[in-house]
Amino acid sequence: MQEKMPRKIKPEECLELKAMTRRALEMARPTKLALVTRVDAPTLVNYGAVSQHNCLMPIDIAIDVCRDLGAPLIVEEMARLLGFRLVPLDQAEGDGGEVGYADLAAVSKESNDVVSKLADALADGPLDGAERREVRKEIAEDIATLYRLDRKIAGGQ
Repeated sequence: MQEKMPRKIKPEECLELKAMTRRALEMARPTKLALVTRVDAPTLVNYGAVSQHNCLMPIDIAIDVCRDLGAPLIVEEMARLLGFRLVPLDQAEGDGGEVGYADLAAVSKESNDVVSKLADALADGPLDGAERREVRKEIAEDIATLYRLDRKIAGGQ
């Protein structure tokens, strides 16, 4: 058997990818995501587990996660490790590149949606399963809005 050459990806870069994968999976919830991708929830969890050091998430599943979140967290980390920065296509084409009051309004609206949904749910007592899902959905929408704003601000550097 032919001897393999050293890999180009460094062990610490694998750990950085795993950390971002864990963060993304915490937001996407592996059990929910398993319904829309080709692997089951335990396999998704392994992609973020440090103990599974040779088990990185395949690119098609990374796209599923990023689309589910509405933000390219994992793909952006890959680009960063390669020395690149992702820029949204509409921003690259010159549309919507400036930060403005519409961005402020979007962030405010999404954050207020989280507060309102949580307040409504807590008015009845401790959160039940359906209320938790609804609040988490609002949080994910808020995170995606904040992420888009962050990308827009980073693109102006």
